Amino acid sequence: MTTATEATGPDDIVYDAEIVDDREQLLPAAPDSTPAPYRITRHTILAEGELPPRADEQPTFSARDFTVPPRVKKRIIERGARNTRVNRDSTRTRFEQWCVKEGRIAQPTTTTANVAAYFGFLMETGKPDGGKYSPDSLLAYCSRIVSWYPKGERPDASLVREMIEDYRLEEWIPAGGEKEQSAGLTLKYLVRVLAKVDETTRIGRRDAAMLVLQYGMLYRSIEVTNLLVKQVRVDAGGVWVWTAKSKTRRKGNGRWRFIRDRADLQIVARVRAWLADLRELREPTEHEQNPAGGEPAYLPAKPLFRALTTKGNLKRRKNATVRGLFLTGRMVNEMVQARAAAAGVALINGLKVTSHSLRAGPNTDMAEALVPLAERNTAGDWSADSTLADDVYNRPDGTIDTSKNDPLDAVPLWGRFEDQAAPAGP
Repeated sequence: MTTATEATGPDDIVYDAEIVDDREQLLPAAPDSTPAPYRITRHTILAEGELPPRADEQPTFSARDFTVPPRVKKRIIERGARNTRVNRDSTRTRFEQWCVKEGRIAQPTTTTANVAAYFGFLMETGKPDGGKYSPDSLLAYCSRIVSWYPKGERPDASLVREMIEDYRLEEWIPAGGEKEQSAGLTLKYLVRVLAKVDETTRIGRRDAAMLVLQYGMLYRSIEVTNLLVKQVRVDAGGVWVWTAKSKTRRKGNGRWRFIRDRADLQIVARVRAWLADLRELREPTEHEQNPAGGEPAYLPAKPLFRALTTKGNLKRRKNATVRGLFLTGRMVNEMVQARAAAAGVALINGLKVTSHSLRAGPNTDMAEALVPLAERNTAGDWSADSTLADDVYNRPDGTIDTSKNDPLDAVPLWGRFEDQAAPAGP
């Protein structure tokens, strides 16, 4: 290397420079020989020879960059299905309250030990009513709590899941724990329920129409309550039903499905009867329940099924801030349970009848009629490769149906063919 000094006139500036080999790689020098403060995380990806961004290149944010309009904030808070959101928030609240009581920290971050200790507490103490938490419930709680924290700061969920699986094998199953299932309200039981519905009343006609539609569509309770007037079209040979979305098909296009009329379901007559009632109903005002000339209930974008008073008029829904004019899934469940109890079928094969029984029931009927799984998946809106229709929603009567013979019936009383009388002594 050499140095050079050059001046060509009185106004020229003299530079003292170092001549270097241009083949040498020049790197940016940090001031005072201090390494440049680069922003590097475990997620940084660089091409060969590329330098990471400098920390002093971080943009300066103002308050506006962190502010959203109230309507956007509301959408952020209420994102996701309401039931999912309510369950998620209540689980996190219970964990946070437990941490406060135990002198532990839940927010803004927590430790794996805190979460593990909480689930140990749930396993050991059980539910407030004295029952034990099912492993599947605990796994759901674990997911809700762990996902509360930013990625990179989350507790070790794998450790907690292993604890729960040990609990399943060592405590839950030996104690007789089993997954709670709803009964299958198959057709032979559903017709008994329908026979007990008083269809001379408006409430009876609404409930009967709801029961046959839910059975025919294999609907979950929330799906039948979400139906709009315009989404049901009665034809001579059956009923067309439009499903905008389902639990397993939350995105994508909706679909029409045709339910053919049957003598046992009488779906055309029952849906027509309820639609006729709906045409007569008007939205209640503060002073009148069914005002003449009032706003009609039978409008395309209004709910198909509505809450009714004991006299068969529309209930005021002023305080129904969550669902508005729409019924809740809980109301449907209560209706199904009440109707089943009135028909003497609150229990079927030892299982409780709930609104979900109208999803398991038709699937079971079709399975026993040898309808292929693929067709049942389409009917029930399960994914094409799902096996839930066989593994979870099939409730064959089998040997636990009390209407069928018990194999022990073939064994003579007291174990003797020659003498059916009871023994003389103890």
